[in-house]
Amino acid sequence: MKDRSLRAAARLLALLAASALVAGCSSLNPFSRKGPQIAPLPPLVSPVEVTIAAQTKVGSSEGLFLTPVVLDDEAIVAGGDGRVLRWNGGVRWEAKLEEGIIAGVGADERLAVVVTRKGDAVALAVGDGAVRWRHPLKADVITPPLVAGGLVVVRTADHRLIALDARDGKERWVYQRNLPPLSLRQSAPLVSAGNAIVAGYPGGIIAVLDPRSGAPLFELTVASPKGATEIERLTDVVGPPLVARQEVCAAAYQGRVACFDGRTAETLWAKDLSSRTGIDRDYRYVVVTADNDDVVALDVFSGKEQWRTGGFSWRLLTRPLILGDWVLVGDREGYVHALDRNDGRIRGRVRVGSGPILVEPKSIGPNRAVVQNTDGTVVIVEVH
Repeated sequence: MKDRSLRAAARLLALLAASALVAGCSSLNPFSRKGPQIAPLPPLVSPVEVTIAAQTKVGSSEGLFLTPVVLDDEAIVAGGDGRVLRWNGGVRWEAKLEEGIIAGVGADERLAVVVTRKGDAVALAVGDGAVRWRHPLKADVITPPLVAGGLVVVRTADHRLIALDARDGKERWVYQRNLPPLSLRQSAPLVSAGNAIVAGYPGGIIAVLDPRSGAPLFELTVASPKGATEIERLTDVVGPPLVARQEVCAAAYQGRVACFDGRTAETLWAKDLSSRTGIDRDYRYVVVTADNDDVVALDVFSGKEQWRTGGFSWRLLTRPLILGDWVLVGDREGYVHALDRNDGRIRGRVRVGSGPILVEPKSIGPNRAVVQNTDGTVVIVEVH
């Protein structure tokens, strides 16, 4: 039990360091020379070409989980300095918020929403970048807002959900639940699924809410906390829950990956596998970035392991993106790695600037993905 607790503490400190919460003490910081050593770049097998098709810069987002959003074939990206761009190799429009940005971007076909360092939710018109409204949240926010169904739902760092009217920013409802005393500081995106809002929580719970009122409809248990210490009992749902084919799948730190029937809340399958960042899925696989930085593919129907790729230890990989025949992950040195979706072989890589990549690549078309790192570099990566 002691060894398990020490391993959990080391992984937790790695995540906190990636979030810029561990600083000034090199003995605790795995980015320091005295911390765990990052694995060398693993060799490529049957290499393919991974290239940067377009590149731009926005402000540095060190320690922030600033997330691009893709609408059709264009991306909306934000930088910590307050710039917001609609971009696809060329800038369609640019907006500048003087107070800087700490969270975003969330968007639908009409509005793009970010949260400023002052704690204001700011809605911009997708068509031209003009500010439509502002709402003071008076809260710390690290998660991109959800924009869907006439609502803008903002998740605060203490896991309250604040729903605003998308037309004018007026508050509609607030949802809050009891939480364990310790949780990960991570971007935990919300998901809109039909007539429901789906949110992963500390304690291994997925809450399914009525978007009209914020009332809970039902809950799903991805994993239950275990252990004697608060670190051992950390069991946060990580990354967004994924909803497809009336199924809900998610991963929990120090817990499991599980899929549920979204109609009956019945567990379809669960596999003991811890993740810091979450999963992606398609019709064949659920792909997981494990907390030891292995990338693991599970059968989408049974949860049985299909392949596992190691060699990334302490690279602090992002949540995976399934992109056609490829699985893309970013790492703390700014590399994007392309794995063969069919067998997990590492086939290619490209480096995006010099800063860590904290959020997963976003698909912007066949074999193309938008990637943003913390030094403000934004690129479109192509796998050939």
